[in-house]
Amino acid sequence: MKKILCSVATVAVFISFGFLSGTVGEAVAVGSLTSNADISFSQDTTITPPVNPNDPTSPVTPNPGDPHQPGTGGPLSLDYVSNFHFGTKVIQTADATYYAQLDQVQNSLSTLISVPNYAQVTDKRGLNLGWKLTVKQNGQFQTSDSTPAVLTNAQMSLVAATPNSTELLALAPITVPVTIDPTGAASSPVATAALSTGMGTWTLAFGSGAGAAQGVKLTVPNATTKVTNDQYKTTLTWTLNDSPL
Repeated sequence: MKKILCSVATVAVFISFGFLSGTVGEAVAVGSLTSNADISFSQDTTITPPVNPNDPTSPVTPNPGDPHQPGTGGPLSLDYVSNFHFGTKVIQTADATYYAQLDQVQNSLSTLISVPNYAQVTDKRGLNLGWKLTVKQNGQFQTSDSTPAVLTNAQMSLVAATPNSTELLALAPITVPVTIDPTGAASSPVATAALSTGMGTWTLAFGSGAGAAQGVKLTVPNATTKVTNDQYKTTLTWTLNDSPL
């Protein structure tokens, strides 16, 4: 009886080995079908909210006590630009340089926080064509009196902006220091995104870290007449072009 059982086991192992050793031929395709895949795109025309230039993952809102124009919206947009406030200064006996106060924005808890003065641009076109941001001063600082006093030869300048984004910094626009023409005769370039750069949302902070406190300055010659107890004002026009040229 034991011999018979051994013979059966041996046969079973032999058959199994023969099956695994490849006695069945390779599979042959007997037919094929083609399926489709597709996608299309539409432009995002919504307004992009400003973000913290120190942390572009954190949305902020403008200070309600310091009115700003809303962002331009559209697939290529200028989302935010700081107002420059130099405060009240004591008259000097020499040429003087004054620095703009840090910008204040509201965080997600509606708490005012100080951040560098900055501009913000968003490119959602999907064309990677680049863009250019310029600024122009609309005339010299002057009072709002019926016969305004003019702050003759006072000149604003901006340090080269520090770009920040959730995008790769290799895609950042190029920035340069800006000396603004006080007469408004010419615009000055602030940032330029070459072809295949500048996609997504970019903050352009005028100074970073401790340097932010001196990112925007106003130089006033000693020879310039200064009226006390009156506020001098001007406006700036920031223009976003859809090409780096």
